[in-house]
Amino acid sequence: MRRALGFLVLLLVPALGHTSDLEVDHIRILTGKEGTFLELQVSYPLNDTLWLKVVRTDRSRGVFEARTEGGYRQVEAVPIPHGVSNFGLKTPYRIRLVGGRYKPGEEVPVTLLFPAGALLTLPAPVEAIHTPPHALLSAVLLALFAGLATLAIRRRRGGRRAAGAR
Repeated sequence: MRRALGFLVLLLVPALGHTSDLEVDHIRILTGKEGTFLELQVSYPLNDTLWLKVVRTDRSRGVFEARTEGGYRQVEAVPIPHGVSNFGLKTPYRIRLVGGRYKPGEEVPVTLLFPAGALLTLPAPVEAIHTPPHALLSAVLLALFAGLATLAIRRRRGGRRAAGAR
């Protein structure tokens, strides 16, 4: 029993050291057509690299993905280097949540596990990802460009008329 307690204390000391220096901000869960993703910002002031090993919610697990030339591939853990690291839908590393459904507006507890047992549980609001279809975006940009071109033509014509009246 004493050995087990001593072993747990040895594991807990490095975990407390890492957790006290680690800050997680802007955490939220994004749901959309591409899937469900965890978005967060991690500040780590120490001059080494910490690894995020496990992400869990009450209804799903996190799958870590690293960006490649052709998309994303699954990896075992995500590096947290010295400084500020952002994780989201389009970042070099992202966290996909699989196995659960989320409703926009609800708040879900998210647990992050780092090495040596450093554990953080934080509430994350769920938000829907609203990406307009490419055709709609193209139509809006085309209408904006046409409107600006029309204004430019009218200004030129108005300038010519004023010069001819003199």
